[in-house]
Amino acid sequence: MEKRLDDLQQRLQSSINNLWCKTLSHEINRLSSCLTNKLPIYRTQLTREQLLISIKSIQDLNIISTNNDLYYRGLINYLLLLSIHTHKLICEIFLDHIYHLKQHLHYWKQNESNEIGIFDQIKTTFWFDKNRDDIRIIEKIKFLTKQEYYLSNIIGHLAYTINNLEQQEQINLDLIMNSTNELYKILFDNTSVNYNSHSDLSDVIEVYSQMLNSFDEFKLRWIDTVHLYYKPTHIKRYLPFYVCFTAIGFYTLFKVYTNREQIINYIYTTYDSLKFFINEHLILPLKTIYASTFESRSSQAAFENSQLNYTNSKKILEEMLEEYGRQHADSLAQINNTTVDEFLSTLNERARNEDMNVVMKNYQQELNRPIRSALLGDLIKGILIQVQKVKVDGEGLLATIPALLVITFITISTKNILANRVIKQRKFDLSTLRQKIIRKLREIEHVLIFNSEIPALTINDNELIIKEKDNNEENDNDQTKMTYLTYGYFLSLLYELKYFTTQLKSKRMLSKEFNEDINLLTYTQLSVKQKLMIIQQIGHSYSFLVHS
Repeated sequence: MEKRLDDLQQRLQSSINNLWCKTLSHEINRLSSCLTNKLPIYRTQLTREQLLISIKSIQDLNIISTNNDLYYRGLINYLLLLSIHTHKLICEIFLDHIYHLKQHLHYWKQNESNEIGIFDQIKTTFWFDKNRDDIRIIEKIKFLTKQEYYLSNIIGHLAYTINNLEQQEQINLDLIMNSTNELYKILFDNTSVNYNSHSDLSDVIEVYSQMLNSFDEFKLRWIDTVHLYYKPTHIKRYLPFYVCFTAIGFYTLFKVYTNREQIINYIYTTYDSLKFFINEHLILPLKTIYASTFESRSSQAAFENSQLNYTNSKKILEEMLEEYGRQHADSLAQINNTTVDEFLSTLNERARNEDMNVVMKNYQQELNRPIRSALLGDLIKGILIQVQKVKVDGEGLLATIPALLVITFITISTKNILANRVIKQRKFDLSTLRQKIIRKLREIEHVLIFNSEIPALTINDNELIIKEKDNNEENDNDQTKMTYLTYGYFLSLLYELKYFTTQLKSKRMLSKEFNEDINLLTYTQLSVKQKLMIIQQIGHSYSFLVHS
């Protein structure tokens, strides 16, 4: 498709001075650039409103004649791209419907055994809704299950249609028209249209405008169809609990108010007893242990002693350097190429700056005669001065440790606060999110395993593994493909999985790459075995799925 579009774009660019060429080229380029395999098969980068604006810009050209071959070819390619994007939008609408439908179905399956419970009878008595509550739970489960199969079948059909439209090497106008007719039938309650390769393309584009404008009405019709089978609202489910807790709360407040004097006396007595116990058995023993261990030194005293030790050590080092310099003034002056008087005039300042060159130059010469210098010279004195220097530097470093600890504590606390705020923006914490992702991947892998060989298997309503019905006629008799129903169910699981994986926003966990790998599973051109290999690759590529 890319090569065909490139050839068409080149021809349109050659006639760019014509308004319709410029407009058509722009819209084709815009729609084609928004198709990418980095998104799931059911998702497009364009919104319904953007597609409607694009259609209007084409309709405003108001070109009736189709004798122009370039215009006709451009319009066919535009119609193909428009069809792909519209199919993707509708497929995502159905996936959203089945996602919410499964939540209601799961609720009723969990509460099926409690249908005749006393508490449910009380709720039905006081919050009775004839239209909803007259329907038995088992009937609700049957209806929602039937709707789930219906939606799965349509989703699978849409996914295969999207793939067929995208993979065309030579454009098939009949395929575009047939998919348009089927899409119209889905959106307008089996109302059919009959477009074919001889139909006016402008009329077909107008039909897509009608379909895009019908989204809101379609969603309302769907809600009207299934709303009686929804799980009860939050108020209906929990209002009895709220009423009970509120009544208990008011009764408790009344009893507290009427017995307030006894309660206050009891609180004071309890407080005094607790205070005495903590003081006698906790605070005083700890104070005794602290005093015996650290004597009377407080943190302030320890800090002052540390500063005093550092000052004294530094002063001793200065005196040692100055004394050593005076004893060896002649040799040091000669080494520094200066007079003895000039050397002595700067000695005090060099000692205060802890200039170890006063010692090291003479010390280096004495190392040439280590035994003689150790016995008769000042080699030992030079070593001791260096030891004192190390002691001063060490005490200076220790003096900075409290500041380093404070900075470290502030840094870690700030990092934790920011991390917690990021976590709170998610609906689930990372541990729960990881569990849900693993469970959903497990379901997806089961579907793929059941369909990896012929005949394909499935799990029926009674949780039994059975052979899947042979309805591969809808898949062009290709036994290696999943049926529409199975693929729709598989795609709905991936849609649920994406709800969790998109909440992972961490470069450390490679969340971007992880989501892109999940997106690959949605494409029908990959075989079942290839998708199983992708899941295996996901398992060993992302350690957070294995290690918590």
